[in-house]
Amino acid sequence: MTETAHERPKRVTLFGAESTGKTTLLDQLGRHFDAVVVPEYGRTYTEEHGQTASTAADMLNIARGHLQLRRAAEREADRLVIEDTDPVLTAIWSDILAGYRDPWFDRFDDYPDLYLLCDIDLPWVRDSVRYFGDREARLRFHTACERELIARQVSFVCISGTAERRLAKAIDAVETLLR
Repeated sequence: MTETAHERPKRVTLFGAESTGKTTLLDQLGRHFDAVVVPEYGRTYTEEHGQTASTAADMLNIARGHLQLRRAAEREADRLVIEDTDPVLTAIWSDILAGYRDPWFDRFDDYPDLYLLCDIDLPWVRDSVRYFGDREARLRFHTACERELIARQVSFVCISGTAERRLAKAIDAVETLLR
């Protein structure tokens, strides 16, 4: 089948600081909508290379790896792809970890149809690849995420509250997109 613009599946990206429920929502939304999902490539990369792999070049490798996964998912999807982060979020990670972002990130404009910005109102859970557990660091990261989305003038919905409220709000946002 030849793909045309109207046949392209809709894309939703889970966005935000670490430990904000993105992966949980990815799984829940994927099941609810029977969507093709794209896991967080940055986690895989960090698990493979360690937390010291945090240079601007590493961040570019993460973004490119994510795009490969997403493109494969788009080929499989009929109507919806849901991704756990994207290169826009990786740009913020580059700012924070490397103190610099490759100019490629500022030129990147292959945005999803909708971002779901996950709030930091869930408790932070330590794991082997997470960096910023203190409240101030999480707030700075969340603020950077929100500013980036606003600066890029993309469509986003803030997701907060209990696990049940988050899921309900995310489902409503995606259903609105799919109408």
